Amino acid sequence: MSDTAKAALFYVIALSLAGTIAATTSTWGASTLHVLMLTPAAAVLVMMLLVTDDGRYRAAWTSLDLHKAGLNGWPFAIMVPTLVLGGTYAVTWVSGLAEIHAPVTNGLLKFVLVALLGLAFSTFFAMGEEIGWRGYMLPRLKTLGVFRAMLVVGFLQGVWHLPIMLATPWYHSSGSKFIVVPLFLVTLTLAGVLFGYLRFTSGSVWPCAIAHTVYNIAWDTLTGLTAASSSPETLEYVAGESGILPILGLSVVAAWIWIARRTAVISASGYTSGESTSAKSRR
Repeated sequence: MSDTAKAALFYVIALSLAGTIAATTSTWGASTLHVLMLTPAAAVLVMMLLVTDDGRYRAAWTSLDLHKAGLNGWPFAIMVPTLVLGGTYAVTWVSGLAEIHAPVTNGLLKFVLVALLGLAFSTFFAMGEEIGWRGYMLPRLKTLGVFRAMLVVGFLQGVWHLPIMLATPWYHSSGSKFIVVPLFLVTLTLAGVLFGYLRFTSGSVWPCAIAHTVYNIAWDTLTGLTAASSSPETLEYVAGESGILPILGLSVVAAWIWIARRTAVISASGYTSGESTSAKSRR
């Protein structure tokens, strides 16, 4: 089976699992989204252990690059989501579109402990996604071209969320789906460039999970500090996880990576046209 075929079959399995979770949301309740985030990792296990014989080879497991910390990518992984969403909400506060509310805490120590536990918890579930998208799928689509593969994986990651978005109340339930869904797909496609950049230049999937975690935590924290001055739907379209302002911020990041870091990304990815990842992993 070619790498492209493996990536395609992995995606079919992951999307099928997402549809199953959406169809059984009464079972999962408020945990629906967290269960969903583990399905890409489950799809990797199905591919490695049941569909192909790749699980027999140690090199196939190490190709996921979970054993490397990729510390050189962590500062960028933390900084970019913080700046993108921090800038987004700052604009809404300054413009009067929303108001900032001071957080309510029951002591600094408790706040820090809760924050650290939340960070660990969020990273675990973010890794559940990133093992699949950037650990398994992205390297197997490099024959499309490195940047094209980044965009494709980001877009397909967005599509994978749609069963939960369209069929349940647990994710982006505010606003018109005709507006929210296209904005969301554009956001995830652009974020695919950021995550792909981190994956290839760090040689690890950990910075991808860190960036994913920071983005989620920043969104959740800043949303909790913000009250819409007009309708909540307007704030969803403009700010939030995937509003117009985050899209503009991610567009700048993606453009910088394309213009200033394109050669470095391609070199770090080890891209050679026509050579399969599985063939390399068995050398």
